[in-house]
Amino acid sequence: MAPPLLLLQDIRLAIGGKPLLEGVELSVSARERLCLVGRNGSGKSTLLKIAAGMVEADGGTRFVQPSTTVRYLPQEPDLSGFETTLSYVEAGLAPGDEPHRARLLLETLGLTGDEPTGQLSGGEGRRAALARVLAPEPDILLL
Repeated sequence: MAPPLLLLQDIRLAIGGKPLLEGVELSVSARERLCLVGRNGSGKSTLLKIAAGMVEADGGTRFVQPSTTVRYLPQEPDLSGFETTLSYVEAGLAPGDEPHRARLLLETLGLTGDEPTGQLSGGEGRRAALARVLAPEPDILLL
């Protein structure tokens, strides 16, 4: 059995002194699809941000296999600071990624890449954000 690409062990996080996550375990192997289910405010998004390396847990261990790419799709994407959807998606690429994938994914999702980010509808912004996380062809995609 292959080792997991991502492993969270005994993750703990408190917000304002109140425990949000206690003893959380998560293992993600290649080609797995997982779903987190819980009430609003139960820590689902926070756990995904910990898995993505965007939030530091108070305790526990986060391990990602070397060379594994992890991308997180935020609930409310922030496209400010980018003139067009193409520049926003291209900014999500790492060295060695295929730059043509940015426009290809935007077009697949019904955008041209030339849309001014300040004039996007909520749905268009979400499609641009989806293109941004998919363009680098991540090993793990957190939605």
